[in-house]
Amino acid sequence: MARITFDQLIPIYRNTAFEPAGDGGRLRVADTAILETLNLIHTDDVAFEDAAIKIIGAADKMEVGDIIDVEVSAPRLGLGQLSRDVDGLIAAPANRIKEALRYYVIGDRYAYNDSAIPESITRYRNALRFVKALSEAAAFVDPHQAEATFLGPGRLRIPIAYKIADLGSLTSGLLDELEAFVFDKIHKDQKMAILASNVIELCRQQPEGDRFKYLAAHARELVAKTQEGYKLFASEFSYEKIKGKTEEAISEYANKIHKTFHDIQNQVMGVPVATVIVAFQMKDAANCGVAFWGNLAVSVGATLFVFLLTMAVWNQLMTLSSISADLTRQKDKLSKDYAAVSAQFVPLYDRLARRVCIHRLILFAILIVCWAGVYMTWYIYGRVTVPEFSACLR
Repeated sequence: MARITFDQLIPIYRNTAFEPAGDGGRLRVADTAILETLNLIHTDDVAFEDAAIKIIGAADKMEVGDIIDVEVSAPRLGLGQLSRDVDGLIAAPANRIKEALRYYVIGDRYAYNDSAIPESITRYRNALRFVKALSEAAAFVDPHQAEATFLGPGRLRIPIAYKIADLGSLTSGLLDELEAFVFDKIHKDQKMAILASNVIELCRQQPEGDRFKYLAAHARELVAKTQEGYKLFASEFSYEKIKGKTEEAISEYANKIHKTFHDIQNQVMGVPVATVIVAFQMKDAANCGVAFWGNLAVSVGATLFVFLLTMAVWNQLMTLSSISADLTRQKDKLSKDYAAVSAQFVPLYDRLARRVCIHRLILFAILIVCWAGVYMTWYIYGRVTVPEFSACLR
């Protein structure tokens, strides 16, 4: 049984000014607890082997307040772990998957049970949370080699290798989202299958040694894709169903847009005929005879025709506005509810929107031409008809 504990060594580590390289350092004997621990190490061979701390100089003359030279090596592994920095701590594969039970980091002056957490330890613990969440979706995790194997569309091996500098993208908020997804028991198997497939898809093109670092750097993308994939599953929509439903809606809207012109094409086709009639029916009218009333009837009839056509065109323009608004709503709903696949279908809605604009331009052009014809009709009427309407009416 060990004669010394790791908690007894921590005050020694805290009060040692370590040299930049090597095991040497200057230790300040700050209190009687440190002095007692040093005396135990000096007098007990088992404690000395466990602590791996060598006192340089007259160890039997130490007193509280003294500053002594020491050589501090890594203690017995079962006692705890001593490392220069967190990267040194995670050099051991097992520590990349599960936090070491007892340890001290020299660079951060941090012990495993300290309440103040430095940034490097926060990043380290975020990485452990990330590994734990991913392990739920992995087919196998080797804690000794620090490797995870994922099965899905293929098989992918990911060595869990990283440095603290690689973990800036792993924020607590992001990990909360991932853990809420992973550890929720509803549709557990389906969720893990979706997560495993996204891990494979994201990392398959990366070199094996860089896969975990790439995954950590793109954790936000991984979580977003996984959540969208589950939304599709949870709403019982597959890609083919969404595709079929969207194409059906596109076809329906296309027919509606086509119908806006089809409904008035007979009236539009009558415009050239009416123009010819007006041109041949106008007669020179020097008095209030048949020619006068004929000219007036033709002009009023042409104006009435164009007025009714305008009402019909205006109605179709209102229909196009309604279709356009509905297209926008459907496109926004698709982008919001099925963002993972919406990019493939949104261009279809955009093409319909452009077709709506073209139909509007055509209808406005028809109105302009028709009212230009009305203007020309009355202009011709005024040129060939001498009497005024009021005079002939009397």
